[in-house]
Amino acid sequence: MTRKILHVDMDAFFVSVELLKHPELRGKPVIIGGAGPRGVVSTCSYEARKYGIHSAMPSVQAKRLCPEAIWLSGDHEAYRFYSKKVFEILRRFSPEVYPLSIDEGRVDLTGSEALFGPAVRIADTILRTIRDELGLPASGGLANSGITAKIAAEFAKPGGLTVVLPGSEQAFLAPLPIERIPGVGQKSLPRFHQLNIFSIGDLTTCDPDLLRKHFGIWSNSLLKIASGVEKRATPRVPDSPSRSHECTFQRDISDPVRIRLEIRKLVEKLGYRLRRSGLKASAVTVKIRDGRFRTVTRTRRLDDPTNRDHVLFKAAESMIMSNLPSSGGIRLLGVVAQNLVNGCCQHSLFDSGNSQADRFYSTVDTIKNKFGSKAVSFGEPPVRIRVAS
Repeated sequence: MTRKILHVDMDAFFVSVELLKHPELRGKPVIIGGAGPRGVVSTCSYEARKYGIHSAMPSVQAKRLCPEAIWLSGDHEAYRFYSKKVFEILRRFSPEVYPLSIDEGRVDLTGSEALFGPAVRIADTILRTIRDELGLPASGGLANSGITAKIAAEFAKPGGLTVVLPGSEQAFLAPLPIERIPGVGQKSLPRFHQLNIFSIGDLTTCDPDLLRKHFGIWSNSLLKIASGVEKRATPRVPDSPSRSHECTFQRDISDPVRIRLEIRKLVEKLGYRLRRSGLKASAVTVKIRDGRFRTVTRTRRLDDPTNRDHVLFKAAESMIMSNLPSSGGIRLLGVVAQNLVNGCCQHSLFDSGNSQADRFYSTVDTIKNKFGSKAVSFGEPPVRIRVAS
């Protein structure tokens, strides 16, 4: 049986949510991110994109491209609220819903046709419901596999629905640029071009052995996607595979006490978010960027999955403090919780004090839920004073 996979991708999601609160900004170039000299663009409206502005662009450059742009700092509580509403709508039409990020998800409509009619009609109804009930625009791609559906959704932006009929996958994909395949980015793109691979169709004419030599086991998946035979309907992990928080500083920091305090702030947000989602991290990754934009990442697997702040902090602090820039300060710090598992997983039998720690974090989270996420926080590290004898 041919599967019917709908990939839903919200259009300029953060900006669209902001426009619900500020309708007077519709049709204007809106940028969400840090407007300061060290800021970075998080996302922007389609009006701003016409000026060449894109996510991760330094704010200074964005201001040069569009001086009249309107800057907003963002409201992540609102984004999470509307994201939850979007996925609630998807679950009305199928139990097989797979969130990929806060603004992107996949739903298997194969078994839903008996209840709601043809998959094309269901897909159209879903996009219209999101727009009518929430006031948010979304794009969709309908195909027989998740990857093709994702590419089709990007092709449909903004506000459209692309349907790839069974048997037409290869014809649809062939003329598209190779970077439309998820995972093909700025680092790997030159390697494809060196092999004269500029479109997805070029993959099918490339020598498989040569492709394997340059891209290893990934080459098998690339060939399946290009040939339209990649039939994996859903992602391997039925949720976002990581959670992260990062901070860009107005001025580079180098004081160890300040660095540890910033790590604590990031870990506190991350731990609270994991516990609210019922998730635990099996690994922690840190990101360190210095004033020259040189970035270092380090990853450490944990002995047991956790969502406890003090365990996450210990791992993150160790990696960050042992990989500080040799000169200058830190521009950006980030902490990522990876390899997420369900929060009810077992700890080691020898992990003592579980109940006491769980009660502690349960109390902390109860206070935060009632009075806000900033109601309880880490205290500042004690200052060491050396007395001369």
